[in-house]
Amino acid sequence: MARLRIKCAACGEVNNIKPGETLCPECKKPLNISPDACIYLYRQGSPYGIAGGFGIYIDGEPFGHIGNKETLCIPVPYGKHNIHCAVGMSRNCKDLQVDLNPNCRHAFAKVYIKPGFWTNDFVVEPIDPAKLDLKLD
Repeated sequence: MARLRIKCAACGEVNNIKPGETLCPECKKPLNISPDACIYLYRQGSPYGIAGGFGIYIDGEPFGHIGNKETLCIPVPYGKHNIHCAVGMSRNCKDLQVDLNPNCRHAFAKVYIKPGFWTNDFVVEPIDPAKLDLKLD
């Protein structure tokens, strides 16, 4: 199941919302839920025992965390977007750039940790949408 993740334009809070919700759970102002496009982000399960949430950044803006084996749908406007993930002080990430437009309205990506010799790296890479369950909770 994909959770719909919205960043309120009025208060800046990031929340998962249910289909049909139109008001921000924090400030109660109307949400802009008619996006041009969406980024679907899936977190692959971690065999290394890292259960904490990975921080999500789209174009440098925080979009909360993604949990183990979670799928999110994040509405965004058309244009080029950079997807980055991090945990704590670790900022090593192979970012993914996507270009969304009327002919390509959705991006599908997965994030996981790639273990390294000195440090672990986060990787954000494209995924086949057929591998995701894209119904919204």
